[in-house]
Amino acid sequence: MSELLTPKQVARAIGVSESSLKRWCDRGLIPMICTAGGHRRLPLPGVLEFIRAQQHALVRPEAIGLPLGTGQRKLTIAAAREMLTAGFVSGSELLCRQLILDQYLNGQRISVICDDLIAATFHEIGSQWECSRLEVYRERRACRICVRVLHELRTILPAVDEATAPTALGGTPAGDYYDLPTAMVELVLRQNGWQATSLGSALPLETVAVAITENRPRLFWLSVSHLADEQQFLLDYAALHAAAAGSTKLVVGGRALHEGLRAAMPAADYCQTLQELEAYLARWPAPAPAAGPSLSTELS
Repeated sequence: MSELLTPKQVARAIGVSESSLKRWCDRGLIPMICTAGGHRRLPLPGVLEFIRAQQHALVRPEAIGLPLGTGQRKLTIAAAREMLTAGFVSGSELLCRQLILDQYLNGQRISVICDDLIAATFHEIGSQWECSRLEVYRERRACRICVRVLHELRTILPAVDEATAPTALGGTPAGDYYDLPTAMVELVLRQNGWQATSLGSALPLETVAVAITENRPRLFWLSVSHLADEQQFLLDYAALHAAAAGSTKLVVGGRALHEGLRAAMPAADYCQTLQELEAYLARWPAPAPAAGPSLSTELS
């Protein structure tokens, strides 16, 4: 997808006249930049935020680089989940992209998309795999498709102000190769105004401690879906906690962190879901989520 769009492209995409589109730009309803020659160019994230806020139908999504048919369905999460499961199992990347992007364009929060659509879908896929009703290659392929869609979502989120936004880093510990959860945490943080970066999966906690010492983020998240050795994890986590030294808040989550294990982890806030994480973030004195210009003005 092109990051900068012309007013003509956007007007075609949402089925309005180019003059109306330019008028909305001039009123500040859609962010724009001007080229050296004086031509308007519209950043894609700002255009999509405008579409989300105003609930515009996408008549020709392909005009702005989105898959054909995107933004033309108003599905409930439950209906989308059923279709997404089928899409992941069959390997239909186009359908999966459409379903996830549709929810975003319809105004759904990233935390809800990740919890109630994506995570719930993979829970069903995992259940089918454990019951030998699904070949493992289908589950692995679904994960790769989802990683690509999440990356696409990251590129279309409104940018945060790097000069003022609090920083967050995160990842998964050694032996945990589940990269979907940490990618989803990154997206939720970024939608809530944080300059968040996932360092990836299977990170030895000693290198995580170095990352915290060198970068001093306000928050470090640790997504823990699998642990080979709980006792070793606790020892490594104790060193990580010491490295944070009160300046970096540690937030943990993931199915491998049972209650007994969490009780042995010092000073770690636990969020079971991404919606819980979003509620947790709301209690921080952090900047408001990046949302572009005010879109409350009635359109003419």
